[in-house]
Amino acid sequence: MPSPAPNPNIAAVSAGSAPEAELRAPQVRAYLQRLGLERAERPSLPFLTKLQRRHLLRVPFENLDIFWGNPIPLDVQRAFYKVMELRRGGFCYELNALFAGLLQTLGFQVSLLSARVWRKVEHSWGPEFDHLTLAVTLDQPYLVDVGFGDCFRAPMPLSTVVQSDVSGRYRLVQGEWSDQWVLEHAARAHWRSLYRVSREPRALSAFAAMNAWQQTSPESPFTGNAVFTLARPWGRLTLTDRHAIETRRDRIHRHRLKAGELERRLKRLYGVRGPLGPPAPTLVA
Repeated sequence: MPSPAPNPNIAAVSAGSAPEAELRAPQVRAYLQRLGLERAERPSLPFLTKLQRRHLLRVPFENLDIFWGNPIPLDVQRAFYKVMELRRGGFCYELNALFAGLLQTLGFQVSLLSARVWRKVEHSWGPEFDHLTLAVTLDQPYLVDVGFGDCFRAPMPLSTVVQSDVSGRYRLVQGEWSDQWVLEHAARAHWRSLYRVSREPRALSAFAAMNAWQQTSPESPFTGNAVFTLARPWGRLTLTDRHAIETRRDRIHRHRLKAGELERRLKRLYGVRGPLGPPAPTLVA
């Protein structure tokens, strides 16, 4: 992957506090095993690229707990159990916070960043802390994200370079303010905004209110339908509460799911463990 000189018009990540949850040595081994890696390497761009790509190919982006009404705490250790032991995935506050803990423990300089997602229907930006993404500083700062679903698959240098993979082309452009970047994506010729990110490092606790809002508000993009999606080298596999979807570049194949088929596919095809579905009703004496 090219490493061009940073664009002087795009500010570097501010210095700030590191993520709040390092992982223990046995957890790091289990995490690397989940990613299909035998051992850690020294912090470098090639190793960071390998980690991000493996993560996207092996750990799904999903909102099943939100769809079923199971609360998701803002807790890295709970996310670790869900991803490693239950073979599940999560959304940005789980996956990127957990990945930040791994990167920090492996010796990377990583910061949590707040992003505002572009709402196509409303034609406006979402609120602050709408999305949690990461900045990792090596020879220069890189944007890293394993919690946005269909997104760039390798670290994005904070420069004007256009980066491509099977899902399309990506670039960062200067935001409205000097401390912001806008991530854009083009599947064909037209560029569209994905999210606008601030360079100010944040504490994980700062995302608590939006983590709760995303799980409960009728206006949240996560409360309407179930989604479980995993990148593949040739495209993407997605399960919703209604369809199984296979995406290969511009070709999309949909299969209507029967009752109970979502849960069966999760266990049989993706190795998901543990109970699936809404929480058991509480018995009142």
